[in-house]
Amino acid sequence: MLRSFTALVMVLILTGCGSMKPQDFAQKEPRFDVFEYFEGNSRAWGIFEDRFGKLRRQFTVDITGTIDDGVLTLEEDFLYDDGEQDRRVWTIRKTGEHSLSGEADDIIGTAAGVQYGNALNWSYEMDLKVGDGSWRVSFDDWMFLQGDGVLVNRARVRKWGFEIGEVTLFFTKQPSALRAAE
Repeated sequence: MLRSFTALVMVLILTGCGSMKPQDFAQKEPRFDVFEYFEGNSRAWGIFEDRFGKLRRQFTVDITGTIDDGVLTLEEDFLYDDGEQDRRVWTIRKTGEHSLSGEADDIIGTAAGVQYGNALNWSYEMDLKVGDGSWRVSFDDWMFLQGDGVLVNRARVRKWGFEIGEVTLFFTKQPSALRAAE
């Protein structure tokens, strides 16, 4: 019994110490600047998998980013594989050399972001639409800029501290003329 307890404690200690931190990516290239990347038009393709790895939703997001007086506004237009459409508008501010804050209508309070090297980590709570209602969930949201301007985004979604799923997105910049023609 003592051996099992000791093993459990060691697993908890090791997994707690193994968490990624944005600072771990300080030397990674290409350098990701959320304002620079999202100014203009971009598009994302995403999926949501439940905690068992079952694909639940697929979607695309068209994003228009504008910067005015030090505030990045992201207008996100979602189109889901079942035809549902949604819209989210973020306002993002730099609050320090490596820190950001963000707000949107369905975000509870303020999202906190930390950015180093090629990575950005967001933490926030949101009212996620589920059927005719919504669930209050928390996001641990990571973005990693890759070569050729591809941005990979992985977000773990939790409710009451338990992981309920994961969102994965891939972003690319879109030329204005290309987006207007679609």
